Amino acid sequence: MALSAEVAGIQKEHGVVGRTRELEKAVASLRSRKHLMIEGPVGVGKTILASAVARHLGAKVFRVDGDERYTEQKLSGWFDPPVVLQKGYVKEAFVPGPLTEAMRAGGVLFINELNRMPEGVQNILLPAMDEGMIEVPKIGTVRAEPGFVIVATQNPREFVATTALSEALSDRFELLLIDYQPEAEEIEIVSRRFPHASPELVFRCVWVARRTRTHPDVRRGASIRAAMSMAELAVAFPGDLVEMVRRAAQMAIPTRIEMREESSATVDEVIDEIVNECFSLPVPPRGVPPPAAEGPEKGGRGGGLPGVRAAGIADFVPVLERMNGGEGLDYDDLGWAIARNYSHLRFSMGSPALAELARRIAIRATIRRVLQLLGPVSLPTHIERGAFEQGDEGEIDVDETLERMVGHERVEPGDIVVENRAPRELAVALILDASLSMTGDKLAMASAAIAVLAYRLKTVDYLLITFNDTPSTVKRIGESKNLDDLVSDLLSSNASGYTDIDAALRKGSDELHRARTRNRIGILITDGNYTVGEDPRDAASAYRRLFVVMTESHDCKPVECEAMAANGGGQMFTVSSFDEIPRVLYRVLRMVSQGAVAQR
Repeated sequence: MALSAEVAGIQKEHGVVGRTRELEKAVASLRSRKHLMIEGPVGVGKTILASAVARHLGAKVFRVDGDERYTEQKLSGWFDPPVVLQKGYVKEAFVPGPLTEAMRAGGVLFINELNRMPEGVQNILLPAMDEGMIEVPKIGTVRAEPGFVIVATQNPREFVATTALSEALSDRFELLLIDYQPEAEEIEIVSRRFPHASPELVFRCVWVARRTRTHPDVRRGASIRAAMSMAELAVAFPGDLVEMVRRAAQMAIPTRIEMREESSATVDEVIDEIVNECFSLPVPPRGVPPPAAEGPEKGGRGGGLPGVRAAGIADFVPVLERMNGGEGLDYDDLGWAIARNYSHLRFSMGSPALAELARRIAIRATIRRVLQLLGPVSLPTHIERGAFEQGDEGEIDVDETLERMVGHERVEPGDIVVENRAPRELAVALILDASLSMTGDKLAMASAAIAVLAYRLKTVDYLLITFNDTPSTVKRIGESKNLDDLVSDLLSSNASGYTDIDAALRKGSDELHRARTRNRIGILITDGNYTVGEDPRDAASAYRRLFVVMTESHDCKPVECEAMAANGGGQMFTVSSFDEIPRVLYRVLRMVSQGAVAQR
């Protein structure tokens, strides 16, 4: 059967609207037994497309939903503790996970949002994809039957709440990119789902949902699911069409969008604005494309700037060119150029609206850059032992369990001891030099690296101090602070003044004592050139472990940095490029977490 005819059959059989090219690629990939990654925003139909192709090919599908708490045992399989206690580690005690089941059945392992899974879980897939086999402790080798293939989805890699796949894992997948469908196709999808809805109602619901994707106060807009929900809800409300759509939108939209933290508008205000804007438009005659929602242009994958109109970009360019000595700027680098220069640029904007736009661009560009540099991040785990609870998937500590059972006539729930792996809690004082020598991309990169790492590594509680001649606490231990707000605060810091490292270290040490865990460290980012205050070596000695990241410059002080790290019982790292800072910080946290450096 020709590929085009096969795709047409899938569209008809499974009710898929459009997506002809995407279906062709997916069918070609799975027929070739190639593992497939489908990437796109929430709600664009990644799961529908994957399942339609798999069912068309007659494959048995085993689904997994990605989660940062998902464990290796859940994916490959685990031993049922009560059975193990009775019979030992025998095959009948083993509960196969979806990966094992899919391999044995020669089916499709469908992983929804793979990039939300921890790095360790992702790595289990490598031998299954390469060699068609995995090793299960106490069971042996599980080999894949013919037909086994992995289909995974992921949200775009710039999404903060996700983890970029490792290069090794990405290399095993064929990539299929999908985005929101054209407006006409989204209207057809809703019309098919609700054939009794009027054409005008469908048009209004789709328009409202699409407008949320371009509204300046909305970070993440609604998918077609919101339009379908609105169309279903609207008919239940009395009144004219405007109020029907408005009330339906007030119920369907809030849970499906994400507002920008810096926005002063409420969700209801944004919805009212969009609905009013929608009903100012006429319903287009059948067959005529509806008017496009006016809003910011959508950024591309190649370094574009989401939420920026062309006119806005044109306004930025001359400002940035002047700040860079008249040198021309590559369009793809504009977002990062704004971020690097934002602390000064924000005072150069004549328009408040333009200044706010610069701030938003700087935040997003900074976060994206750090995420790209970091790649996947996770901290090593350690073994925690505790009494068995229903749902535990850890392995039984047989020796400890038997010891607890001595003298008992029957097994009590508290007798069964299981081992679970968990990340080690860390408390970190992050101390950032914001004196005059830390300008431009130095401050921006260090700031963003700190903020993003802290956000991604959930078991790390941290305080953040910036300093020149005076230390300033940006975030305290135990305080919750939004990532965008944190990056914004840091990027808004002007590098200025003299450098008092001693005062900053003492403040960091005092604040760090608020932490509940004893696993406390300090990380100082500086060039080591203190110009006021006392010699900081004594202050460094107050830390259990102090790591110094020295930024190379013409006046950096490696001897002083080495001495502070030595007195703090830590290590010094030198970075010549500020792109190195994210990985260095991550390296330090992993070293401490896995016990490579002992606490004093």
